Amino acid sequence: MTTTPTTDARPEAIGLARLADMLRAEAANGLYWGCGPDEEARLRAVREHAAALLALVDHRPSDEIRAILASDTGLRTPIPGTEFRIECGDGRRLVHRRRFREDTLAQRLAAAAAALGADVPDRPVAIADTDLADLPCPHTYLLVYEFATGLDADAAEKLLDPADPDLAGELPTFAPADSAVARDRGPLRVSRDAKAILDKVAAVARESLASETSPYSIERHHRIAAHCARAVAADLAYLRIDCGDLAAFGIATGADAVIFDDEGRVLVIERTDTGQWAAPGGGTEVGEPVALAAIREAFEETGLDVELTGLSMVFDKRDTALGDSRMPMIMSFTARRTRPGQEIRLAELEASDHRWMTEAEAAEADLFKGHELRLPVAFAGNRSQV
Repeated sequence: MTTTPTTDARPEAIGLARLADMLRAEAANGLYWGCGPDEEARLRAVREHAAALLALVDHRPSDEIRAILASDTGLRTPIPGTEFRIECGDGRRLVHRRRFREDTLAQRLAAAAAALGADVPDRPVAIADTDLADLPCPHTYLLVYEFATGLDADAAEKLLDPADPDLAGELPTFAPADSAVARDRGPLRVSRDAKAILDKVAAVARESLASETSPYSIERHHRIAAHCARAVAADLAYLRIDCGDLAAFGIATGADAVIFDDEGRVLVIERTDTGQWAAPGGGTEVGEPVALAAIREAFEETGLDVELTGLSMVFDKRDTALGDSRMPMIMSFTARRTRPGQEIRLAELEASDHRWMTEAEAAEADLFKGHELRLPVAFAGNRSQV
């Protein structure tokens, strides 16, 4: 039986593109961190299957899509970008969205302010997320900054680098403290061809779970298996859509949760890899808002349920002399416990000890690189909220 494409299959096409993006990221990240030859072959197979899924819905030839995904060499997380809201002299508001490329956060803000004759904003007012908006492009989050200029909108737009067209559309924005929005990852209707591909991916995950001993590989394939389990075969055919800039340059992103107690102290863990003290945090996952990553990492590393109270700092390591290129962008959130009596339960692979530190103690402690810059900002922000 031939199934005719219909317009009501567009949400399913977008859902499949987002699922393929998550599988692509799992494969890329596993390959980046390194593994044995058998696991490497399985991850490459997952990447091929992700390309095949995209080819079912995207307008580009399958060979082009496979080549783009095969070029992944770094970590894949939600891609950072900016949304500039510019109040112009003619009364119009210009909205300009663009992912990061070679420029750093400080460089981009300074360049835009200079071009517009405006002040450099000190912090983002909100966060937008393409996954929460159901855009089919690679998962991107946008830091929202506000500018005011005497230029008219047409003149202002000409002075800025071209916006990314696949980021156009309605994107809901959230105050940073309210941006940990969890999506309903319910069943996804997929075509029978897509279900057959996802069954192959699930088989790869089962094979890895039966043979791998690395806890990180095991976690990865449990996630892959869960993604595949969401798919439900249906008699539908996809309309071709544009899945955006599949080759978009990606700056890897992590998220911290700087957890304060009622006495104004922060919870830090002693990292098992370096022996240094750090706020709980880690890499964000494609399909996950960066704020939700901070909450997840806090729970995974300390066992604590937390809620966010703000975004203390957007930390672009490329604006510093840290020289750590693996995860250049860190979103550092402040947080508090939702259950004050909850027992701390450290993740053995991540942390060997924990402490509640005062600001003075943190200034003297051996902190993991970057925290000596981020924690003072978090302390200052917490004082202003009290």
